[in-house]
Amino acid sequence: MIHFKLIYIFTLIQYVLANKAPDINSITNRPLIHYTPEKGWMNDPNGLFYDKKFKIWHLYFQYNPKDTLWGLPLYWGHATSKDFVNWEHHDVAIGPEKDNEGIFSGSIVIDYNNTTGFFNSSIDKSQRIVAVYTNSASNLQTQNIAYSFDGGYTFTKYINNPIINVNSPNFRDPKVFWHDKTQQWIMVVSKSQEYKIQIFGSPNLKKWKLHSNFSSGYYGSQYECPGLIKVPIENTNKYKWVMFLSINPGSPMGGSANQYFIGDFDGYKFIADDSQTRFMDSGKDFYAFQTFSDVDVSKYGVLGLAWASNWQYANRVPDTNNYRSSMTLIRNYTLEYISTNSETKLLNLIQKPVLGNSLNIIDSINKKNIIMNTNMSIELKTNNINDIFDFDITFKVVGPTSPRNVTNLDIIIGSPKNETIRLGFDPVVPGFYFNREIQNKFYKNPFFTNKFSTYLEPLEGNYQVYGIVDRNIIELYFNNGSSTMTNTFFMSEGNLPNSIKILTSIDDVFKVEEANIRILSL
Repeated sequence: MIHFKLIYIFTLIQYVLANKAPDINSITNRPLIHYTPEKGWMNDPNGLFYDKKFKIWHLYFQYNPKDTLWGLPLYWGHATSKDFVNWEHHDVAIGPEKDNEGIFSGSIVIDYNNTTGFFNSSIDKSQRIVAVYTNSASNLQTQNIAYSFDGGYTFTKYINNPIINVNSPNFRDPKVFWHDKTQQWIMVVSKSQEYKIQIFGSPNLKKWKLHSNFSSGYYGSQYECPGLIKVPIENTNKYKWVMFLSINPGSPMGGSANQYFIGDFDGYKFIADDSQTRFMDSGKDFYAFQTFSDVDVSKYGVLGLAWASNWQYANRVPDTNNYRSSMTLIRNYTLEYISTNSETKLLNLIQKPVLGNSLNIIDSINKKNIIMNTNMSIELKTNNINDIFDFDITFKVVGPTSPRNVTNLDIIIGSPKNETIRLGFDPVVPGFYFNREIQNKFYKNPFFTNKFSTYLEPLEGNYQVYGIVDRNIIELYFNNGSSTMTNTFFMSEGNLPNSIKILTSIDDVFKVEEANIRILSL
C-alpha cells in the first residue's frame, strides 16, 4: 500500500511540474528588461505616471489580450515597476463598453486639488488619479475621463463623458498636465488627419476650451500621440518647452517615427524656436513616445519611453511566445547645445537610458589606449541565456583614411548559430551604420529594413557609443545620447546574442580610448 502511495505522489509531482506555467522571462527570445505583455498584442504606452506614495512607476498601454494582432476591442493594459527594469503585470485597467470600440491612447494626471470633485478628504492627495483617454467608436473619436480610488488599478468612468466631442473620426491621444502659471489643466491632442496638435485648457478636467493649434515639421500621413513638457538645459538653470508628436505612416525611415520641436509655451500657445524638424531616433522601432507624469524632475529628471516597433511590420514580427511588441527602456531627457557642423551649435534632445540598480554585472572587460589592427579584436562572450550585454566605446581616428579603402571599425553581436547583427563606423562619411540583416524566414518582409545610418560630428575629438542588447532589441546612444538608434531584430527561435566583438578592417586608423563591455543579469 505504501508503495502505491509513493508512486501516486511521484506521479502527481511530475504532473504539477509538467503543467506549471513557465516564468515568461525565461522564455527564449523575449526581452528581459524591456517591458513585454504577458500575452497578446501591445502598442502605444499610455498613462505613464509615478506613484509618490508607494514609489511605483505605472505603465499603461494599448492592449488586445485576445490576440497577437491589433484589433478591437482595445483596452488599457497595465504594469508596474519599482526599479525601471523588473515589471509586474496587472489586470486590464480600462475597457470599452462595446466589442467594436477601443480605449485608445491617453494620459494620467494627479488631481491634487480635487478640481474634478471626484475625491473626498479620505483619499490621499497623491492618489487622486484621473485618466484622460480617447474612446474610439464607429467613425467617432472623443475625449473621456475616468478616476481611480485604488491607486490606478481600476477606474470608474465619468458619468457625463465625453468631455470633448468635435464630431471627428480622427481626434485622439490626449496628453494632459497642470500649468502652474495660468492655473489650468492643459491638453495637447491630435486632430490627426488635419495635421493639427490642438491645445485646450480647463479648470477642472471636465469643461475644455480650445486655445490654439500647432502644425509643423514632417507631415507623413497623420499626426498622433502628442506631448508637451518642460525640459531642462544641461549646465544651466534654464529650460525650454518641447513639443513631441508621432507620424505614421510616411516617415523618412519608413512607417512610424517621432519628431520634436523646441520652443516656448505661455499656457495658451506653443511657439517653436526655429523651423527645424528634429527626429527623436534614427532607428525604425521607436514610436508613440510619452513622458511620465507627477515626477520630481529635480530628483529623477524628465523620464519617458516609447513603443519599440513600427506599424509597417508590427503585426508580422514573430509571435512564437504568444505575445507581440516591447517597449523601449525608460530614458532620461535633457537639452544641450550640440555641434551640428563645424560652425553651428543647436539645442538638441539628449537621451540616456535609466537602468536603476537591479542589474548584476556577471562579467566585464575594459581596454584602454589601443591602436586597432586587423589581427586583433576585443571580445566578451557568455553561455547564459539570461544575460544582457551592454558596451560603452570611445574612440578617435588617428590614421589616414581614403574613399578608395574600406576603413571601418565594427562591433559585431554574435550568437551560437552564427546569426549576427553589426554596428560600424566609417570615418570617411563620417558616420555610424547598423545592419540587422539575418538570413531567416521573417527577414523576407520587404518593410523590415535592414540597414540604418546616422551622421555625427565628433565630440571633443572623439566618437562615443553606448549600446544595450536585450535578446531581440538593441538601443544605441551616440555621443553621450545626442543621437539614438533603436531597432528590434529576430534571430532564430532559441538562438540568442552571446558575444560582442570589436574589430577593424584596416591597421593603425582607429585608437580605442576606452572600451567597456559588460554581461548583465537580473
